[in-house]
Amino acid sequence: MFNKIVQSLCGGLNRREARRRRATRTGSAVLRLRSLRSLRSGAGLFLFIGIWLLTSCTLPSDMPATPADFVLVTDAPTQMPSPTAFSPQTATPSLTPTPTPSPTLTATAQPTLVNGGRTQYILETALDYDTKTLAVKERIQYTNHSSDALTSLMLAVDPNRWSGCFNLQITTVNGHTVTPNIESMRMEIPLETPLVPNETVIIEMAYSLNIPVKQPKQVFGYDGNWQINLVNWYPFIAPYDAEDGWLLHSPSGVGEHLVYEIADFDVIFNVSAEEDVVVAASASTEPQGNTYRYQLEGARTFVFSISSAFSTETVSSENGDVTSFYFPNYAKPGEAILNAGARALEIYSRRYAPYPHEHLSIVQTYLPDGMEYDGLIFMGTNFYDEYDGTLKNNLIALGVHEISHQWFFGLVGSDQALEPWLDESLALYSERIFYEETPPYPVTWWWQWRVNWFKPSGWVDRTIYTDADFRNYTNATYLRGALFLEELRQRVGEEAFNNFLQDYVATYTDKIATGNDFFATLDQHTNVDYSDIVDEYFLNR
Repeated sequence: MFNKIVQSLCGGLNRREARRRRATRTGSAVLRLRSLRSLRSGAGLFLFIGIWLLTSCTLPSDMPATPADFVLVTDAPTQMPSPTAFSPQTATPSLTPTPTPSPTLTATAQPTLVNGGRTQYILETALDYDTKTLAVKERIQYTNHSSDALTSLMLAVDPNRWSGCFNLQITTVNGHTVTPNIESMRMEIPLETPLVPNETVIIEMAYSLNIPVKQPKQVFGYDGNWQINLVNWYPFIAPYDAEDGWLLHSPSGVGEHLVYEIADFDVIFNVSAEEDVVVAASASTEPQGNTYRYQLEGARTFVFSISSAFSTETVSSENGDVTSFYFPNYAKPGEAILNAGARALEIYSRRYAPYPHEHLSIVQTYLPDGMEYDGLIFMGTNFYDEYDGTLKNNLIALGVHEISHQWFFGLVGSDQALEPWLDESLALYSERIFYEETPPYPVTWWWQWRVNWFKPSGWVDRTIYTDADFRNYTNATYLRGALFLEELRQRVGEEAFNNFLQDYVATYTDKIATGNDFFATLDQHTNVDYSDIVDEYFLNR
């Protein structure tokens, strides 16, 4: 199966070719599965897994303290004020689970380089929706693009932050069985011989997940019997930097800690369920009997949300298809965020760069805020509850914020732990750009409601480890970041600012940009002195 997938992946359309064909596509990311009991008796994809570990994972108890709620006043008396941009998503690392019996993997095919040698993730999965268990067979093709010879590879294993969740059966490197060193969310795989520059290696592994109960401020996990969210669910290779080594940071009380390289994904997804379920994913689907295959090129993550309660609605355009996944009795806000999402794709595709994928999923979940992944964003149910029929609310403002991360996170990557302003400041300012182009153009309202009310302070260039106060973090990184970009725009002028943003996205598409890259690109578009603005907002420039 892996060899066939690789051959198909190598011969597939690239993203830009696929975008030109988008108008003729009729498929969406919606997958309705009706009682796939045959999976348990006849599919046969995962005979290597053995006995499921059916006990639920437990979330570590020493979670960071939850920030206090804030009661705000807006200039629109019928609306709820804007909360923090996101709530912290973190859990304390757990001990390595006890290994289960090791199955045998098939012989490894020789690597075939595609897309400039981008890392390829090929995943065959089987989800039992009722028992909340996932079986996975994963193949990673990785090329060393650094100037160093690598003696080992470092992978992020985020599910291992929950006790008993990640259960590894076997790992091979180029067909030879190895024993990784797993410590909390880090998996180090030793290499028999160093991986020299431009050399490629193939890693294969089999494992299962006991999906944990979803906590209120977490995305990953299951929520009762009506939703399972699979995010950061597979081991992935951390970016490697010649100076700093592997970019794999520990969780913090605020912000996101993971750094992702660009990669290609080919995912086989099987679902067994006693009732109808709907699947939202980072890409659209192509059915092969009871097996559903997703292909996504040039992305940093691949995620799912599966629910027995979803309703869906889709809007198609030349910028990409958008599907809204929402719960019963939320049709009106579900349609509103769908239309706002399609509008945001049009604006950001024109202002920054064409949307890089064919499809975007907008998924309702029980979460205080929103969260972005490639091709899919999550929005909290409380935003749907607050929706008042206008543009002036959290559902729209934070929704288009999350969508802008398809550019500032997805297309242009960054170190979210050490330089979170690079994506969050630009994402918050993208809300302003959305409102300045969308009638009735409530930009003044937005500044008061989303930024000025908080009287934000703090250095924009803080890390997620500067302190654990989430209000201070958002005030500095998000809100002060937006104020910095506004002053910068006024100083250098509209044409230079817009050209700079487009050049920045074009130059660092599929890369991991730094603050130095940001300012170096800006300097190519203006001779105006803006050093006093930088001094006002940045500590270390």
